[in-house]
Amino acid sequence: MNYWDYPLITFDWPTQDDIIADIIRGKHRFFYDPAMTLDSIKTNQHLDDMISWANNWLITDGVDGFLDDQRNHYDIANLVKLNMWIDDIRKQGIVKPWLCLDQNDGTFIAATGDSRLRCLEVIPEIKTISTFIATDIHRADLYHDLEPITSLARWGEICQAEQKQQWMFRPLDESCPWGLYWYEYASPLTRNVTPSTDWCLNVFRN
Repeated sequence: MNYWDYPLITFDWPTQDDIIADIIRGKHRFFYDPAMTLDSIKTNQHLDDMISWANNWLITDGVDGFLDDQRNHYDIANLVKLNMWIDDIRKQGIVKPWLCLDQNDGTFIAATGDSRLRCLEVIPEIKTISTFIATDIHRADLYHDLEPITSLARWGEICQAEQKQQWMFRPLDESCPWGLYWYEYASPLTRNVTPSTDWCLNVFRN
């Protein structure tokens, strides 16, 4: 199942609709961990994997061939942004809470934060991150020592939401293991390190 196919909900802060309260009416639950250890978060692509993937493309197809395949654009943009993100994290730390998905085995996948996870591979002094945890009602007791998140207002408070700020959520349905697959918001603290994909592609080409 491709969870990215689920509709994306966008809105400006604040909103009268409470997407978090709607989600937890069913089997899904959210918690907030201000200090999750990085060794519990899994990834399908480490920084070295990403660099090797790009180098292999460049060797076989050159810069133009690499860029001509639109399927590569997202990862190419992330390659360009990585140096910006690493520098920014070293200066001000990680600003935004992640969203981690409970894998039912004591580990998590970073649904929001995976790119930052690659950055932290070269910033070993950071060992914990703040994150929302998406799980279900049957595993909620495992998080009894964490704060349950039951409203969008509290979610926004943790993220220091601001007036007229753009927010995005990709909620799932009751057939899925989590109630939310991804979220993002336009923080003024990261505005300078979130260039457009087109800008990144032009930088890479030149």
